[in-house]
Amino acid sequence: MVTIVKSPVDPDVEVIYSDFSDNPFLDINYIKILKDLINQDENSYRIYTLGQWGLVQRRIFTNYKIIPELPLIDGGHWAYGLDFGLVNPTAIVKVHLLGNRFYLEERLYKTNLTNADIIEFFSHEAKGDIYGDPSSKMMIEEIRRAGFSAYEGHKGVKESIDLMQRQELLIPQSSSNLIKEINSYQWKTNKEGAVLPEPVKWNDHAIDAARYAIWGITERYGFPTQRPHSSASISTLTFGSDDSLLAFPHPIAVGIGRKYAQSK
Repeated sequence: MVTIVKSPVDPDVEVIYSDFSDNPFLDINYIKILKDLINQDENSYRIYTLGQWGLVQRRIFTNYKIIPELPLIDGGHWAYGLDFGLVNPTAIVKVHLLGNRFYLEERLYKTNLTNADIIEFFSHEAKGDIYGDPSSKMMIEEIRRAGFSAYEGHKGVKESIDLMQRQELLIPQSSSNLIKEINSYQWKTNKEGAVLPEPVKWNDHAIDAARYAIWGITERYGFPTQRPHSSASISTLTFGSDDSLLAFPHPIAVGIGRKYAQSK
């Protein structure tokens, strides 16, 4: 229900409050996602579902910069990250590794796309490795059969986040949806307010696509910074600031070493 109140700061200004129920065009499945936020994170539920003021706390990424545009990139390694969606947007992020920096470029962010639509999109893009959502094995296989080098992205969310936190990420202003997502991507908390080692599952489509591509590139070509060895483990996750760490009682094993198709 829309509510209009006078601003407490300026009596000549009106403040309009609304929430998802005021939008008659929202898909029923999207409404379910909004309502489910109460089970994940109260702060996110307050902001995105109820339309109330809140603070974006516990940010996962602070190691990124917004740049006016991508530089002319000649050389280096690159790949696509792909997060499938239907009601949620399908996101494709092209990731370039140049020197010790990752450039993240949003190439597609759109709802109601079939796999045929995705294949058609890739047919107009430069051919490169594609790392997709590992839970969508059949869709990745279909893309592979269409003649593209498509692989399952890395399944481990926490370790791929940790890897991304170690890098310098540069994002052009044109990647507006990716920027919105990375600005609001945050860790869950429990009812007591303790930070959990799991991101809020909300508005993360381009982020997931970037995660798949960054892990795929570094797994294949090597890590530009702070490479974790295959026999090593990650015992902490950084929550966006030097003084905010979560230590796990049991280290997170990091396994590296997917074998690529012999055609590579």
